[in-house]
Amino acid sequence: MKLKRALAVILALALMLPIAGCGEIVGRYRIVDTLAEQSYAVGFRNEDYVRYYVEAALQTLAADGTISGLANSWFIEDNTYFVSRANALDQFDGVPPRTLLIGCDPDAYPLSYIENGQYSGFDVELARAVCSRLGWQAQFISVKSENAYDELMSGNVDCVWGGMTLDPDETDFTVLTPYLTDELVIITRADTGAKSLRGLKGASLAISVEQKYMALLQGDGKLMDRFGEIKRLTGGLQALLDAVNSGQASAALVSSTAISRFGG
Repeated sequence: MKLKRALAVILALALMLPIAGCGEIVGRYRIVDTLAEQSYAVGFRNEDYVRYYVEAALQTLAADGTISGLANSWFIEDNTYFVSRANALDQFDGVPPRTLLIGCDPDAYPLSYIENGQYSGFDVELARAVCSRLGWQAQFISVKSENAYDELMSGNVDCVWGGMTLDPDETDFTVLTPYLTDELVIITRADTGAKSLRGLKGASLAISVEQKYMALLQGDGKLMDRFGEIKRLTGGLQALLDAVNSGQASAALVSSTAISRFGG
C-alpha cells in the first residue's frame, strides 16, 4: 500500500513541464533545470464530516482576507487558490468542540516545518486560523505525503495538511482542490556554480530522502546519467542549501516556493 501511495505522488509530480526559467537567478542561487510541477492539497478520510467544517472555515477565511494576508506574509505574492464564501459556516447548527489532529511534513519549508521545536509555516498558520474560527484546538503530527493514506486510515490524524503533495484524483481518501502549485527545480550557487544543466556533468546532486524524489530522477535516464553522485540528505531545505553553499554538493533539488523565499 505504501508503494502504491508513493507511486501516486510521483505521478502527480512528474508532469515534466518547463515552467521556471532555466538560468534564472533567485537570491544566492541559479535555477538550471525544472523537473516537474507539484500541487499542494488537504486530505481527509472519505465520509468524515470534519472535512466539511474545515472547508467551510477556509471559505470564510478566504472571504475576509485572512488567507490572502497570510499568503502575502509567507510568499513573494499570493498564488494560492481558495473558494471564498463569507457565510459558509451558517450551514451548521453549531460546531462541536474537538482537537483536530493535523498531519504535516516537518521538512516542507515554507509551508510546514519545525523551528525551535515548534511547527511553523503558511499551512500551519492557516490550520491554526481554521481551528480558531471553529473553536477547535490544533495538534500537529509529522507525516509525509506518501504515508497520507496509512496515517488517515489508522486514525493517527484527522487530516493531512502541511506541505502535502497529494494526487487530486485519489479515491481512497478525499483530497480537496489543490490550493497551491509550484515546481521542483535544480539549483546551483549563482556565484560559483554551473550556469546550466550541461555544466553539471559528473557533479553531485543533493536531494531529500523521500523516495518520490529519487523516483522522479530515475524516471529520466539522461538526467540520472548526468550526475556522478546523488546525495540523499535529511534535514529538509536547510540541509540541501547548506550542501550547495559548502560545496558538499554541486546542485540541489528543491521547490520553487521554498527557494523564492530562501534565496535572499
